[in-house]
Amino acid sequence: MFIRQPKFMKRTTFFTLNTLGTKRGGLVKAVIKRANTVAAAEPDRAVHLLTLGLQTQIDSTREEMIQLDLLNPHVQVTNLIHTLGQQKANEKQTKTRLLKQLNRQFVVFDDASRTDNDSYRVFDNGVYVQYLRFDAMDRLVFIDYFSDTRHRLKREEYLENGQLFQIVYYSTTTNKPVSRQFLHGNGTCYLTLWHKMNSVDWSHLFYFGKNEQLQFNDPAAFYTFALNRLLGQYPAVMLSSEFRDRLPNLPKQNLDAVVLNVNHPNIRKVAFGHSNHFVSPFDETATVSGVWNTLFKRIDEWSAVITATSRQADHMKQQFGHASLFHSIPHAFTNTASGELVDPVNPNRFVVVSRIQVKKDVAESVRAMRRIVDHNPNAFLDFYGFGYNDQLEKDLLALIKELALTDHIHFKGFVTDMREAYAGAVATLFTSQSEGFGMAILESMSYGIPVIAYDICYGPAEIIEDRVTGRLIPKRDTAKFAEAAIDLMTHPDARQLMGSRAAKALEPFSDQHYETRWVNLLETLDAQTD
Repeated sequence: MFIRQPKFMKRTTFFTLNTLGTKRGGLVKAVIKRANTVAAAEPDRAVHLLTLGLQTQIDSTREEMIQLDLLNPHVQVTNLIHTLGQQKANEKQTKTRLLKQLNRQFVVFDDASRTDNDSYRVFDNGVYVQYLRFDAMDRLVFIDYFSDTRHRLKREEYLENGQLFQIVYYSTTTNKPVSRQFLHGNGTCYLTLWHKMNSVDWSHLFYFGKNEQLQFNDPAAFYTFALNRLLGQYPAVMLSSEFRDRLPNLPKQNLDAVVLNVNHPNIRKVAFGHSNHFVSPFDETATVSGVWNTLFKRIDEWSAVITATSRQADHMKQQFGHASLFHSIPHAFTNTASGELVDPVNPNRFVVVSRIQVKKDVAESVRAMRRIVDHNPNAFLDFYGFGYNDQLEKDLLALIKELALTDHIHFKGFVTDMREAYAGAVATLFTSQSEGFGMAILESMSYGIPVIAYDICYGPAEIIEDRVTGRLIPKRDTAKFAEAAIDLMTHPDARQLMGSRAAKALEPFSDQHYETRWVNLLETLDAQTD
């Protein structure tokens, strides 16, 4: 059998994320999908998901995702802060041993309120002093320590192997973290992190290496330093920048600056645009959002810039030139039940699948539902997703109450089985003001559920054919949006035909097309020489 030999060394590939988990939004899902696809298509390429955020038990997260079939076992998961330390297992940190020791000296109560976690409260002569949590495998997760007045003083976080990894110190007035120490397996500190006072934002980091001690006044500079150390172990690498957000761990410069400042003799740097790059009204008439400034001002330093739609790539080329840098690779969605329209339609049910976030504008779907319910008092909306318990979520709940829709809008939480969300709905309501693609549109259509969406940048018009596979409504026209929903609700045969066409219209977004585009791009980057 002839086996094609690669002409060039395959670059070790690092796709960046801030955090990784089973309950995440569309960006994280998209990056995981890409990593899984590349790892399956090219088993001889080392593929890493590289996380930047604070995740002590990252190995457990990877194990869980593999067990849930969310992550290809060939995809490695690396946390950048972990790479700076040296681990050493502590087999003495077992649940049985620790509780036995504690019960000799203290009174220990099982925290029965935490049915999903094995947790314990520890008292010394009636004073609450410690709180312990173990995972499902009886491994110690953390220990909280308290003052006599029940203020949390510090938390010790442990790796899966029992090693003390991180100590977090808290303000006794705000209960927010003030500083953190990260430890080697021998107990010595290799990194200290300070938080900005009364904030979760990072301010200063201090690295204590064997031969060098460094201070960083900007977390972005620290991350570039850590990446230089990590990537220096590999002869040829590809590093992605996946998000532009200002985050607590990147409060000054964003990830684009981190990646572009990395020094490596054989590196390819790729930026992926998961979101719209304009400010309001989020189209080509608007100015470019400031968080994209680094990407575009240093455009010639990228090896490639990827978008999920050709329309966004075209807008970038027109404004910034460098046409050869831009590539469009639409997302793909796998659904083995695609085209099997077996679920009976509930003529009153609509769904929204979204995070509660400003640009998602879930409140607009609530305003549309008021009009829909005025026409059909039995109509209701099932909301799948999550919020952040912030003011935006509180405002959404207040709007639902104000519009007398409490009995018509049901919050279902986060689900991994998307059929549960979409099956049997009249339509999915998609009211985002701004998107980079709109993965929920593909998901819904794959189950034969038409999508009613505002015609925004970017995604809906690239996926939906108006009045054939779904509905495209002029932006911010709530009345027409509701009319489209009522029309589908009152014409079940037309709605059924539209859903059937939607399920059959996804070939351009197939796994095969997606795999081919990414493999071809990576092979092109492999072949590039400086």
